[in-house]
Amino acid sequence: MAETECAAVAALIQELAIALGGKTVPKLDAARLAAIAFGSAPLVDSTVAVRGNSIVGACLALLTYSTWRGETGLYVVDLFVSTKERGRGIGENLLRTSARRGQARGATFIKLEVDDTNTAATRFYGRLGFARNDHDRTFALESDNLARFAAET
Repeated sequence: MAETECAAVAALIQELAIALGGKTVPKLDAARLAAIAFGSAPLVDSTVAVRGNSIVGACLALLTYSTWRGETGLYVVDLFVSTKERGRGIGENLLRTSARRGQARGATFIKLEVDDTNTAATRFYGRLGFARNDHDRTFALESDNLARFAAET
């Protein structure tokens, strides 16, 4: 992904939220994506798919570390293909490209989350060999609660 493509990728993530019927609107915008992908300490690696002059898919991932495995992994933050472009192998190609890029940086596994209501994604990842891991549970401490928690002694 080039820095000039940040707005289009952020728009795809907004489209993902709409497609899932979510009540939460992603706060990712072009400026935030540019900061985490191209700032002084890049956090996210972005792979995009282009058809003509339009970005039709994106995979955003970052390196993580598993103390249980003792290995570096790739955490896929978002994978999305525009609704009209689905069924053409774009998502699989994006994920494979991201996986190769992660391996080049030391990743030995991929971890991701799927919304409970997204049965198409569940089938997609299953078809690619991903196994559901029900013993992991995601917990979050959001900004106000994080600030309060961190400030307590």
